[in-house]
Amino acid sequence: MKCYKKHIKVLIIINILILFILLFTSGCVSEYTTPGVPGIDPNPAANPENNKVSSVKVTPLSSSIKVNQSLQLVVRGYNSDDEWVILDKSKVILWKWTVMGQCYDCVKDDVKLTPKSGLLSTTFTSGVTGTFYTVVYYQENAGDEYITDYVQIIVTK
Repeated sequence: MKCYKKHIKVLIIINILILFILLFTSGCVSEYTTPGVPGIDPNPAANPENNKVSSVKVTPLSSSIKVNQSLQLVVRGYNSDDEWVILDKSKVILWKWTVMGQCYDCVKDDVKLTPKSGLLSTTFTSGVTGTFYTVVYYQENAGDEYITDYVQIIVTK
């Protein structure tokens, strides 16, 4: 009987330790991490001295997905010295997609890209297979040319 009580106490202590480990290690998200995009920060913690955006880069977590899966994309900004700079989400004018080798009108109802503007991230979902390109249009100031980048996404069965 003594042996069983000792084992039960040890099991309870181990379970409590595991519970604390799970509680304190889950849900830890940096303040700069885009919700739903673990590991991809859209903006650095601070701007470099040269903070004029000269290029943007679209970063996906993966370059391929399966039909009806979603993929989140994040845009980052860089200055002329190739340093990471803070982007203003309101200057993301448009997220857009196109398809290669297929009729756009034939697949447009099966592809979703949300949101289409105003955020540093977007979610791409396709109900059909194919090779898709997603592009972001960023405009620093009204009247400036768009700063763009695109990424290829392969959708398989």
